[in-house]
Amino acid sequence: MRSTASIVTCALLLASCGSTRHAGPSPTTTATSATTSTAPPTTTTTTSTTPPATTTTTSTAPPTTTTTTTTTTSTTPLPPDQAMLDSLVVTMALVATLKAPLALVAVPGTDVLLAAERPGLIRTLTPDADGTFLVGDPVLDLTHLVDVRGEGGLLGMAISPSADELYLSYTDHDLTSHVIAVPLDGLEADPEGRRTLLSLEQPYPNHNGGHLVVDPEGRLLIGFGDGGLWDDPHDNAQDLGTWLGTILRIDPLGDAPSGNPFVGDPDALDEILLWGLRNPWRFALDPTTGDLWIGDVGQNAVEEVTRIPAADIDLGLNLGWPAFEGDIRTGRPEPDEHRPPDLTYERTGESCSVIGGVVYRGEAIPDLVGTYVFGDYCDGRIRLATIQPDGSVAMRLTDLTVPVLVSFAEDGARNVYALSHAGGVHRLDAG
Repeated sequence: MRSTASIVTCALLLASCGSTRHAGPSPTTTATSATTSTAPPTTTTTTSTTPPATTTTTSTAPPTTTTTTTTTTSTTPLPPDQAMLDSLVVTMALVATLKAPLALVAVPGTDVLLAAERPGLIRTLTPDADGTFLVGDPVLDLTHLVDVRGEGGLLGMAISPSADELYLSYTDHDLTSHVIAVPLDGLEADPEGRRTLLSLEQPYPNHNGGHLVVDPEGRLLIGFGDGGLWDDPHDNAQDLGTWLGTILRIDPLGDAPSGNPFVGDPDALDEILLWGLRNPWRFALDPTTGDLWIGDVGQNAVEEVTRIPAADIDLGLNLGWPAFEGDIRTGRPEPDEHRPPDLTYERTGESCSVIGGVVYRGEAIPDLVGTYVFGDYCDGRIRLATIQPDGSVAMRLTDLTVPVLVSFAEDGARNVYALSHAGGVHRLDAG
């Protein structure tokens, strides 16, 4: 039997945990030429060296003659292949304990992290000599604004490139999602100076999404689920007239950038970047390639991860829900500009909800560079995946587990952290 805390968190991510299968095959990953396997979850903290058996917005030289030309070409190293993933040894260390952490960001120019707790507190994490973090007092308290009913709470956090504003996403007591900007001076937040960038009334208390990401140009990406309930009854994810079921992109003033795909379209909202999503629970930009990786929670059959190449982000792609759950047709017509997922895996009695992650670009684990690190809420197991030059997917289901896994994050050195709704902040380390 699940504990009360587990049931509450299950509602936070799924609003459908009870519909997951209680028996069935081990998780199966579907991807072109993908090699996957399964193994029962363990409590080990070191991966095996043998592959596991697997709508309201608020608001610038004169030419010279040379005889020699030197050209420097920069290339992105190839990602690890299946054999490399299978032989990789990665460990995990508990480095801090918080109250239901859902987001973690690095403060530019410092080694300090800011952690967002679901009830509405933002705390500092300062590195200690032993490799763990000292948990500081709150620098911002939004508990009087935040409502944690259903899938609500303080759901997302990001920071501006200049570290002068903190962006926060939360749900309030009226079942409305808000994205706000709070002035930041060093590590001092000014709640009285907060600005509302946008607000969205939620029809149901689930599928709120709420994740935030800032791109290199300082624009804010915002994820919202389809509004909740079952089968997207209002077809929100296929309606360009609502923000539900989309990823939005706005500038720091709350306006839609001119490069957004639907700007000027009278039948669409300018802020929409991507649509056809059920509940995008964590997405991330690869800092090297600019690709956007999205984990979208399934309903009762399939979990999915989609990589949008940097060159395609502005195309207004449709990820297919509710006509598709992952790569499975649901009986509704296939939408135009449909972008199928790159990776799917079955929901079983153990796995039930994808937790989107990040592409590893740190230096501490060289053999992991270029690998997408993600997981699943129910089994808590860390997964590793790469897309090969031929389009095939290599994936490994590791033995590393995080109880009640809810999010991933990075620090300034691109070390990767897995966050547990039970409180733990876990860092991935070299074995």
